[in-house]
Amino acid sequence: MRIAGFALLQLAALLFSLLHIGSKKRGADCLASFCAMLEQLGGLLGRDAAPMPELIGELIPGSDGAAEVFLRALAASMDRLGGYSFCALWKTALGAAPALSDREAAQALEELGTVLGRYELETQLRAVESCRAVLCRRLDAQRQSLPQTKRLTLGLSLAAAALVGIILI
Repeated sequence: MRIAGFALLQLAALLFSLLHIGSKKRGADCLASFCAMLEQLGGLLGRDAAPMPELIGELIPGSDGAAEVFLRALAASMDRLGGYSFCALWKTALGAAPALSDREAAQALEELGTVLGRYELETQLRAVESCRAVLCRRLDAQRQSLPQTKRLTLGLSLAAAALVGIILI
């Protein structure tokens, strides 16, 4: 009975570790999808200064993951553009997308919404590039820390579970 309890304790620690590591991977994937979306947005804005609803419609097919969910929510809300500002619709769509685990990246995306469709083209392009740079920098930091986070999470949780198991036995 004690051995079964010890094994269950170790399995619980392993499950916790795997869920935590999976959460970190999903956060990096979310950032990567937004980085790709912003790169496309910058290219489309630079190529032709079409209205925002058209640009968003063009971005959807080339997007995936969290950025696609965000763009679909934003595109669905474009019919309310007269009653609400683009910035408000942008923030609402960000809330509908899977949450960004990185606060700095989320803040950069919110700030981008205040610039898009509001200022001159050069200012919008600089804002897109600035936001993309912040997101890409955060993505690189997360990708570099992921292997260490994996080892640390697995090691600490399994060692803590083993210690608790030994004390209980």
